[in-house]
Amino acid sequence: MGALMVIPGLFLGLLLWILVGQPQDGESPIVEALVCNAIPLASIFSGLFFGWVTGSEYAE
Repeated sequence: MGALMVIPGLFLGLLLWILVGQPQDGESPIVEALVCNAIPLASIFSGLFFGWVTGSEYAE
């Protein structure tokens, strides 16, 4: 489940990167770090967490 969440996270990060004006060459390192790194990683971790929480239903 976590690996499947990488694609929506990347698209969300790309969309937000476009909406904030596509900062380039270190213009805004905090925005770049948040949008390009934190959002996709949070998406992956939330997918792993959701898979872990709902996985007990399928264990039996």
